[in-house]
Amino acid sequence: MVEMNKKPHPYLYFDRAWVERFRLQLQQNADLAREWHTYVAKADRMLGESFTDEAQADGEDSQHGRYGPPSEQVAKMGTILGLVYQVTGERHYGEKLREALLHYSTYQKWYGKGLLRNDPSWHSELNTSRFCHGYAVGYDCIYDLLSDEERGTVRRGFLELGVLPTLKDWVFADTRIHTLDSMGHNWWAVMIGLAGVGVLSVMNEEGDANAWLGEIVRIFPEYFLYKGSVLGNKSLNYDEAGAFYESLNYADYGLYEYLVFRLAYQTSFGHTDFSDIPVLSKAGDFFLHTTYPASERPLTVNFGDGDFYTGAVQAAKMLLANGLEDPRLRWYLKEWQAEYGFYDFIQHERIWQGSSNPPSEAETSVIYGDIGWVAMRDSWEKDRTLLAVKSGFSWNHAHADAGSFVLYHKGRALLIDSGNCSYERPEYLNYYVQSEAHNVVLFNGEGQLRSDVPRGVKEPGQVYHLVDHAGIRYVYADATGPMSRHFSRNFRHFLWVDDVIVIIDDVRAHEKGNLQWLMHFEGEIDVAENRSVRVTNGDASVIVKHLFPQDLVIQQKEGLADHAPDTITTYLSFETSESVAEAKFITAVIPVESGQPLPNVTALEGHEMIGVRILSDGKQTDVYLNLRADGRIMHQNCIRKLNGWETDAYLVAVTRPEGTEEEDWTNVERCFIGYGSVLRHSGHTLFASMSRATACLELSPAEVSVALRGQPYLRAEVRPAVMPQRVTTEGDAVLISDDNGVIVISQKTIMPSRRPG
Repeated sequence: MVEMNKKPHPYLYFDRAWVERFRLQLQQNADLAREWHTYVAKADRMLGESFTDEAQADGEDSQHGRYGPPSEQVAKMGTILGLVYQVTGERHYGEKLREALLHYSTYQKWYGKGLLRNDPSWHSELNTSRFCHGYAVGYDCIYDLLSDEERGTVRRGFLELGVLPTLKDWVFADTRIHTLDSMGHNWWAVMIGLAGVGVLSVMNEEGDANAWLGEIVRIFPEYFLYKGSVLGNKSLNYDEAGAFYESLNYADYGLYEYLVFRLAYQTSFGHTDFSDIPVLSKAGDFFLHTTYPASERPLTVNFGDGDFYTGAVQAAKMLLANGLEDPRLRWYLKEWQAEYGFYDFIQHERIWQGSSNPPSEAETSVIYGDIGWVAMRDSWEKDRTLLAVKSGFSWNHAHADAGSFVLYHKGRALLIDSGNCSYERPEYLNYYVQSEAHNVVLFNGEGQLRSDVPRGVKEPGQVYHLVDHAGIRYVYADATGPMSRHFSRNFRHFLWVDDVIVIIDDVRAHEKGNLQWLMHFEGEIDVAENRSVRVTNGDASVIVKHLFPQDLVIQQKEGLADHAPDTITTYLSFETSESVAEAKFITAVIPVESGQPLPNVTALEGHEMIGVRILSDGKQTDVYLNLRADGRIMHQNCIRKLNGWETDAYLVAVTRPEGTEEEDWTNVERCFIGYGSVLRHSGHTLFASMSRATACLELSPAEVSVALRGQPYLRAEVRPAVMPQRVTTEGDAVLISDDNGVIVISQKTIMPSRRPG
């Protein structure tokens, strides 16, 4: 049981001692006083607002009705008028809030009548939760202004219209409709979190509040720890690394509302321990890695029902407010130029006072394997390059976009996700959530099952083996499961070599058909004679050059603009010229840097091998795709000679100084091995492991540096031309020994819940 709270009102987020301290701070801190002046101006404007009649609120037959404006009004009045009344002591602010609370207590319900058609009927929705929040804070702030009769009226109003309907729908075992499996996404956290704030506000007056609160506190960790359901075909909620599968937008929404409850609980009872929900300490990383710093305005990776121009500002603030100290989150808030609000004043020291630092250059890439998101960037500086990949679950706000990617460069979005629109519009389900609205490969114009979003994809996509080492970034996406009605093999590899991103699609269909490589873009396009396409958005450009197959046909298709379903846009489809059952696409994506020569990218082709040669900045990198290593051989290993390199690797990239002898393996400065157990040249073994591994080696007389991915237990040998002065490793790899010309590296990790890829 939760210990009863005996504090006098206000106590929910602040008390009278805080009010006195804050008044003093306003005299001493000019910046804080300026923000406060703006906040009081908002309160002044509210004094003239009228209230919504219930007939108007209930005038639309839908789950939300027209309850949005009144619930939002109450939520804002509760926090703005309530706080301004407490700090200034001026009664007219409290009186206006009192009128609002008494008016909306006369409503018969706080939800759209469309909910009553559900089977069984619901009696709470997102507007209900907003009413709960506004009433809880407002009641706490003007408690001293209300008469005993008015307190009873307000308290009964929001308990009977908001808190209890929510708890009956979502919490109480005897009446509950929802489970984590049926509504295991943002709604769950929002509904219960804000009802919980309502419970906290009446702990002194309502005898059952203690039991209600205990149940809320008990079950909340289950929401964050929910790992999905095979039978129910549902995704987990939170990745182990802190990401939320529904999109950044809903990560902000659901987490924010929970943290609003947590802060009220912490303020009321002194609870500060985050060990009950460990993922909270990682959630801020998801916000950081999905933001793109730009000179004009930051952008967000908008997979799913996200938005280019919206960050997770509210949740980031509340992580700091709850005591999760992270200087990177203050940097994040400054990048997004976050405005001050209720919690900024109450928790000013935690949110705004303290160090502010960007993420380090050591954390430029991240993989969220549980939800299938990856973000890679070349720097945290503004206007650099960000590549993000998604291949995960499809359901609800997560689109049918397995294998899709976006690219931001020089402050602009260039290769994009099509976004979304109002959920009530037919275009939402008919276009925006479907595969054709994303940068994927289609078969005969078809992608994932069109029912994957409303019903859930049975076999989600996966992402594997992120490497960010020595100027090479790599990850691969397995989108076979979501596209299994068409493909038995649907792999997409992203190999970012210095200034060039090589995308390799390995596709095998069940039968012959037309394959279409889709490219959605923002800006203008220019198609060159060699079928390469330049996308230009402002002063930012990227060149997309298809190297294989060499006879692709470019078609222009009609799509819809992000958040503008009445606006027609154009996207490109690179299509096979004839029906095929199997294809290897190799595409070079080249972000254009002002004043710098473009890398020279050409095709390589040999016996059972295709690839790419990249000449840039005095370096030559040859990328080889071993065609024997695509699963066509059983039992025998797939060793081939690729321009002198003997290997069973699926993918190899070798970097040497431009103009040096290709037959001389000793001049190699960097080597990438993708899914290979051996790499030999001229009788010398450079790399060996008993199981196939993904590795990146940086080689010089001064240092050999190794990144290693693969099986949970993996041992590899590196035999450089010259033993270096030192050996370094990255990630989970550790140095075992380095003598007699052999460097032994081991990786030992916890056994994963899925195949290591």
